[in-house]
Amino acid sequence: MTRLTTHLIALTACIACGSGGGESSGPPPPPPPAAVASVDVQPTSGTIDPGQTLQLTATPRDAAGTALTRTVTWSTSAAAVATVSSTGLVTALAAGSATITATSETRSGTSVISVPPFLATACTGGNPVVALVVDRRLSAGVLTAMARFESDLCADGYTVLRTRQPFAGPVELKTELKNLFAQTNGRLTGAILIGEQPRAYQYVTLVSTNPNIPSSNEETISYQFYADLDGTFSASPGYQSPGGKQYSYDQHTGNTAWEIWIGVLPMYQGDLARTEQALVRYFQKNHDYRTGVNALPRTFVQVSEHATATTQTEHNNILASFRTGQYAWQPFSTAASTRIYFNSPPAALTVDQGYAALSRGDGDFFVGEAHGSYLGHGKLSITWAESNPVRTAFFWSDGCAVANLDQPSNFLSSILYATGSTVVAAKGTTNNSGGLGTNQDGFYGRNVATHMSSGLSFGSAVVKHVNVPLISPWLGSREFHFATAVLLGDPTLRLRP
Repeated sequence: MTRLTTHLIALTACIACGSGGGESSGPPPPPPPAAVASVDVQPTSGTIDPGQTLQLTATPRDAAGTALTRTVTWSTSAAAVATVSSTGLVTALAAGSATITATSETRSGTSVISVPPFLATACTGGNPVVALVVDRRLSAGVLTAMARFESDLCADGYTVLRTRQPFAGPVELKTELKNLFAQTNGRLTGAILIGEQPRAYQYVTLVSTNPNIPSSNEETISYQFYADLDGTFSASPGYQSPGGKQYSYDQHTGNTAWEIWIGVLPMYQGDLARTEQALVRYFQKNHDYRTGVNALPRTFVQVSEHATATTQTEHNNILASFRTGQYAWQPFSTAASTRIYFNSPPAALTVDQGYAALSRGDGDFFVGEAHGSYLGHGKLSITWAESNPVRTAFFWSDGCAVANLDQPSNFLSSILYATGSTVVAAKGTTNNSGGLGTNQDGFYGRNVATHMSSGLSFGSAVVKHVNVPLISPWLGSREFHFATAVLLGDPTLRLRP
């Protein structure tokens, strides 16, 4: 009995050892996980405006630089400046600098985030001040091109302020402009709204002295809302915006003079990418104009589709009225180099010749008189503007609604932004008003031409006209003429010698 038990124990021991000779053949234990040697954070630095976000990534790596799958935790050194989510999404809150840290195991990587102030002094060049109100969505490429524009303004004697604040609406933007006007002791001469910016609207009434023209009421985009800093815009009891606009007013009271001009570099065809490309082109041609590249002759060109002469005597009378009449653009119109076009078979003169002169670049200040809409100005259309050279510096359209920016594609924006355009400043209206009325100094053409000839900028010449009271028959329709006006481009520009 004792011998059998011994044998069984020995057999069991043999089976436990296996049949291969006594050593185990199982898999080796796994190696210990590689330690995190560094954390790669991208980008390592960035600049974002308050309210904007920036996505950071963090990659733990071993000593050989191989990416590892590890848990990462995020933290910020200045939560009042910027916060960071568990996925590395940074949100800027206020001006300042924050170091964003990503930690895995015992190793960390960082990114330094800079948040510029809403309002910055871009450059200090002189006494008059210009504010640039910039769409926060615009890319770094546009901002680089805009930096040279700011330098050009400084070289021209302006101090430039820049804000990229996200305004909740037109009231907040107007408040900012009022504050800047006060802070600069009234030296703020104008503001250029770049990209998408809040809009206010006015409900205006036209009462015509012509019995063949019925009265009309219209709701229109109003940049006068920003130009008149101390006037009062309000809605009368029971007034409701016909278009359902949140900021729409039918009353303009108090001191209705303009304190500043407003220039607009608007969206182009409703597309951000096209707008950015157009702005880069615009800042380049603005620089070219200031520095005399491809300079146009200092010549006034006027084309009127409203006038037609059937006899030589009628031709002479029409031409005289354009040169020295009540609505003449004196002193532009009386210069020896002035070119005036209208349909006149007796003189073999046509408006088509005038538009050809516009494309050739025969003059630097162009005035067009024609019926208009957002689709075009008389015989000129958006398609024409996009496919033909528009070679002038200043383009003044008396066509109705050519600058209706509520329409993503509108004629005056194409005149300003098209690849074949040298236009740096343009005037139009946002609704069915073509002009700026007649005041105690005369028709706006004479006022603008006189002031620009004396050295004032395009915008200041318009403000000078607006701030003289209108005379009959336009007195009762001041709002119809002034609330509807819009200046596209850069109103700081002056005539070149």
